[in-house]
Amino acid sequence: MLVYAVDLGTTNVKVVLFDEDLHRLAVACAPATYDRAGERVEFSPDALFATVLDLVHRCHRDAGEPRGHEAVLSLTGQAESLVLNDADGRPVRPGLSWLDARAAAQAREIGEEFGVEDAFARTGQPVPTATWPAAKLRWLAQHEPATLRAAAQVLMVKDDLVRRLVGTSAGELTTRGFSYLYDIRARRWWTELLDFLDVPEKALAEVVPAGTDLGPVLPAVADLLPTAESYRVNAGALDHFCAMAGTGSYVPGVVSESAGTVLSLSVLVEDWTFDPARRVSYHPGLRAGETVLFDGIDCGAVALDWFRREGLAGIAFEELEDLLRNRPEREAPFFLPYLTGVNPPDYFPDAHGAFLDLDLGHGRADLAHAVQEGVAHLLRRTVDHLGTGVHQIVSTGGGAGSAHWNQLKADVCGVDLLVPAEREATCRGAAVLALVAAGRLGDLDEAPAPVPAPTRYRAHHGPDRARRYARFEDHLTRLFGL
Repeated sequence: MLVYAVDLGTTNVKVVLFDEDLHRLAVACAPATYDRAGERVEFSPDALFATVLDLVHRCHRDAGEPRGHEAVLSLTGQAESLVLNDADGRPVRPGLSWLDARAAAQAREIGEEFGVEDAFARTGQPVPTATWPAAKLRWLAQHEPATLRAAAQVLMVKDDLVRRLVGTSAGELTTRGFSYLYDIRARRWWTELLDFLDVPEKALAEVVPAGTDLGPVLPAVADLLPTAESYRVNAGALDHFCAMAGTGSYVPGVVSESAGTVLSLSVLVEDWTFDPARRVSYHPGLRAGETVLFDGIDCGAVALDWFRREGLAGIAFEELEDLLRNRPEREAPFFLPYLTGVNPPDYFPDAHGAFLDLDLGHGRADLAHAVQEGVAHLLRRTVDHLGTGVHQIVSTGGGAGSAHWNQLKADVCGVDLLVPAEREATCRGAAVLALVAAGRLGDLDEAPAPVPAPTRYRAHHGPDRARRYARFEDHLTRLFGL
């Protein structure tokens, strides 16, 4: 059996081919393409589908054109991007990326109409934002009413890929909370909000559990794919949760950190009950009855990339790592990583980035260190907010390539940080789900551990570290009024 794990990423679209022993056979990747103008960020669903087919062919070719195998396409990736089709399945307009920010006013309208607290209890999302499909649908109702009337299918991007592959749309459960349209605790669409948006429930995808086998691909699609004995489709799961399964971190007490442009944290929790005072996003897990807490911090590696570009003349990351490694031992300034404004766990509405405690003795290496430490402080603040007895962090993504930053995060958070050698953890997790559904694995926990073993950064505790974190919190209190 072969598994083509399809990752519909925001920056890149990727397909990774695995055999049933989870050996990686091939990887193919292409940049995600957008039409951008100001706050508008749109994409072509037809072009995205063509890209996926091309990447599957590239993996098949690079793996030596294997034949005589059953094959599964297992889907992961982003959740929120929106696709609207007519009754024949043709897009009525370009897709709306989750990056599209035109619907900020409409998000506020939804919050005012239904109450932010009640919406949090239903959707698992602490605040309404322009990111969510619900806000975009409200924007369409006000600015493109004819488009919305023509839409017989209102789908998230992965749902639309399923429809193209098997003929009927299906949306797996772990992504539903990111729509702001679904009642997570009641396990149903939020009908009152749908009525407010004038979106009929029949236009939405059928909701299925993560890892559901969705059946064979359409004959017409099979003709577009490489030769195989058969092709089936697996619903997979949200990319962050697949990464947990792919790295073996889908266990309570282990935080999975995606250290990319956006710093995202996920953790499986036991015996969870909703507490409105704990403003942390919650979602159905990979298995029935499980809950995963999730926080997405917009100002992650983007802060370091900003400083590297604007403060260090765009030096290469390898040169930056050397600069940090050779920095003289001295008290560094502080950096508040709020370049993107609102971030969990505090959601400061008027927050901005800042360097503090600067003096003439500080150089560019000190400022770069401060940026990394500031993000590490925000990471600790968010980990503490999860409140789940965290004893380990597993880090993936581009930021995990910095040994200096990894050690800093471990020291600041006070727990060991592991960086897996497996570079395709998200796709590996999608493959694990497909193998479980096919009966090749009995459960997620039976997946073999990634080889080679991860690199461990052991936490170093000390009074200086505690003092600096207390100083960071003091700066937040004085500037933003905790």
